[in-house]
Amino acid sequence: MIEVSNILEVEKYIDDLEAVVFDLDDTLYSERQYVRSGYRKIADYFGCPEIENEMWNVFEAGGKAIDNVLEKHGFLSKKNEALHIYRSQKPDIVLYQGVSEMIERIKKNKKVGIITDGRPEGQRAKLKMLDIVVDRVIVTDELGGIEFRKPNPRGFRLMMKELEVDFSKACYVGDNISKDFIAPQKLGMRCIWFRNRDGIYNWGERK
Repeated sequence: MIEVSNILEVEKYIDDLEAVVFDLDDTLYSERQYVRSGYRKIADYFGCPEIENEMWNVFEAGGKAIDNVLEKHGFLSKKNEALHIYRSQKPDIVLYQGVSEMIERIKKNKKVGIITDGRPEGQRAKLKMLDIVVDRVIVTDELGGIEFRKPNPRGFRLMMKELEVDFSKACYVGDNISKDFIAPQKLGMRCIWFRNRDGIYNWGERK
C-alpha cells in the first residue's frame, strides 16, 4: 500500500496505470463541509441559527448531534423533518484545492472512476455540486442496498468491467483504512491511502 499525506501526490504513483478510481468522501473533498452544511440548513429551517454550532460541537465530540440538540431546544418531535433536510440538501461543498485540475490531467491518458458508499440521493447531490466529470461513477447502495458497500468487491468488479481495464492496471485511492482497500487489494489493484488527518475516519490522528 502506498501512503500519501496530500491527495495531489497520487499522480506520482500512477504513470504505468490505465485507470485511477477514487473514493469520494474525505478523499476528493472534506466530508466535514457536508456535515456542517446540513446542520446549517437544519438551523435555517427551524429559524434557530445557534443550533448549527451546537450540533457541530456535539458532532466533533462524537455525540448524536441532531438528536441531542433538537431535544435540548424542544424540536425532537420534528427529527424526521430535520433528517430529511439533512439528507436531501444541496450541500455547500467544494473539492480540495487542486483536485479538479488533477482529475483533468489524469483523464488525458487514463480512465477515471469513483466508487462511493452512501445514500444514492446524497452521494449524487454531492457529485453534482462538486461538478465532477469522470468515466464512471458507482454508488454502491445503487447495486442493491447497503450490503454492497465497501469492502464488498462487487463495485470494484463492475467498475473494472465497464472501464475495460484489468485490475493490475488500476488503482484505488481512498482515506478509510478500515474498509476502502480490502476488496481492491484482494483483486490485485494498486492501493493509495490518502492519510487525511482532517477526515472523519482519521482514527484520532489530528490529536
